[in-house]
Formats: sequence, structure tokens, C-alpha cells
Amino acid sequence: MLKSLTGITIAGLFIVLAGCGSDGGAGAEKVATVPFTGKVTLDGQPYGSVNLQFLPQSGEGGARTSYAVVTEDGSFEATTYVTGDGIVPGKYIIKVGSDEDTSSTDPAAMMGAVAGTAIANMEVDVPAEGLEGVELKMKRAQTGGGNSTGGSMLGM
Repeated sequence: MLKSLTGITIAGLFIVLAGCGSDGGAGAEKVATVPFTGKVTLDGQPYGSVNLQFLPQSGEGGARTSYAVVTEDGSFEATTYVTGDGIVPGKYIIKVGSDEDTSSTDPAAMMGAVAGTAIANMEVDVPAEGLEGVELKMKRAQTGGGNSTGGSMLGM
């Protein structure tokens, strides 16, 4: 009787310990995210069917690379871990990529130039409470030595 009780206790302990481990391995802790939604425009018009990649400017605060798929009407919702879960607060550079490149799994390749349109990179600072309903105003990149950050954000 004591042996079977000990066996059940040990088995239960293993089950509890297995449930306490992280599901993503070492360093894969999830950092809290906040909402980041809005619309993207290019030269004043809704700019859809593209991807946005949010690259953290520093690793402080557990910043993670996030992305968004922009719909045809220009709306987007940031994703870090699961679709639409938001973004970790912090400063980001926004890169625009094309939906056209579906053959690559390399994020750098996927975020290449958008079908013949070079877009200036933008910067955004997402506060601790998040941002909803923002307008990301994209501009065409200047050719020949212009400023590489040429977008702005309104609607906070």
C-alpha cells in the first residue's frame, strides 16, 4: 500500500514539474504586450496588402520584433506572439514589405522593397498603455542621399 502511494505521489510530482517548465525553452519568456492598431496611408491614400515589421531600437524592457498584415483598406493590428496580441511597449523602426514574397521564410527577405515602391522607414514610440486608431503616414523614399526615416504618425 505504501509503495503504491509513493508511486502515485512521485508520478504526480513529475506531472506538476512538467507543467511548470517554460514552453519555449531558455530565454523564451513572454513579455506583456499592449494594443497597437490603426491605418497605413501612402501619400494620403489607404495603403493595404503589405506587411509591417516593427524592429525594436533596443533590447530594453524585453522588446521583441513584431509584425502586422495590413488589409486592403490600410488597417493593421500588431502581433508579437499570436495574431492581434499587440506589441511590447518601446521604440521601433517600421519596415514595409510586400505580400508578393511568399517563397521565403527569412524575415529580412520578406521585408524587401514593396512591388516597385521604395518606402522610407518610420519610427514609432509605443507607450505603456499602447496605441489604438493611429494613422501611419508613409512616404515614398527619397532617392539619392535623403533621410531614411521619412514617415510620421498621427491619431494618438
